Amino acid sequence: MSRLVKLFLVLCALAFIYIGLATFHDPLAALAPVEITSNSVSALNELRANYGGLQIGIGLLLLIGALLPSMTRPALMVQALLVGGLAAGRLISIGLDGLPNGFVLMLLALESTIALLSAVFWVLGKDPGRPDAHSNT
Repeated sequence: MSRLVKLFLVLCALAFIYIGLATFHDPLAALAPVEITSNSVSALNELRANYGGLQIGIGLLLLIGALLPSMTRPALMVQALLVGGLAAGRLISIGLDGLPNGFVLMLLALESTIALLSAVFWVLGKDPGRPDAHSNT
């Protein structure tokens, strides 16, 4: 499973980094599928920070998790929580605001799947500090 987990982390890392770079380049074009259109200086700053810098930072963390065995489980846990948080926020918004467009629903499905896989890989993964990950000692 180690190769599968590493591949999973690398693919997720590349997706986060791509989103970040695309948003740095042209925030409004990158976010057009989710219908964000504000182009004030403050809005562009916020978009580049959260959808640019933060996404790249998460991607780099996931790459570190793929490359360093001691960071694999922490990276999986972080991804499960962050992407799970995105999915939870989308579900709450659907309950409060109604159904978004198809692209956003596709993001919900993707984020839910990634969060679930990250959590499963994290739970099933072996802690490098212990000989048996499921031992209570």
